[in-house]
Amino acid sequence: MSSSSTPSFFSQLSPSYPNVTEDGKIDTVQFLEASKSFIKIYDLLGTAFYVVKKDMSGNIEKLYKTYNKSPEEYKYLNDMIYKERCDPLLIAVDALLWLKRALEFTVIFIKGVCKEFENGTTSERLDHLATEAYNETLKKYHSWLVQNVFKVVVKAVPYRANLVKSLCFGKVGCEEDLFKEATSYTVHLEESLKVIVGMYDKWGLNDERRV
Repeated sequence: MSSSSTPSFFSQLSPSYPNVTEDGKIDTVQFLEASKSFIKIYDLLGTAFYVVKKDMSGNIEKLYKTYNKSPEEYKYLNDMIYKERCDPLLIAVDALLWLKRALEFTVIFIKGVCKEFENGTTSERLDHLATEAYNETLKKYHSWLVQNVFKVVVKAVPYRANLVKSLCFGKVGCEEDLFKEATSYTVHLEESLKVIVGMYDKWGLNDERRV
């Protein structure tokens, strides 16, 4: 994170997402702790997003329960998923899959806000960015009923000025530092997401059934 003189949501996040090891592995505890911290962003997006945060928190909890079965063996997410893929209930496999999808949704939304700032977009509405992120990441895995729930959720995204103010803890004039920090943070998160995508593709674990 940058050493901005104005603290923001992203500069205060701890721990950060882990650096992927040279052999492409992700530290389990650091990834899960970073995710627990990161999803607090939904507290700033309003009560409509409670269902999203609750679902993500539930999946993090499931992954921790699996990790605690064998902390030494499951030091890395890759090793956990490789072994748990043989579990008939696929609890950890499904939990990480849905957590990954929700993190992708969040990243794409944040990157969209950052891009509009860089391009000098002044529109206060951000629901179109949330809708685009949802369509790209989660929509195809949701039933008609859940899709309609999300239509309401994405419309509840705060206006740009309100979101920026919340992310800057009430301060004003911090947009440039805020979006630099957001971009830096999402880069590290995306490194982990790419590894997860790769191992699910490699082991044929992508369940595309709708819920």
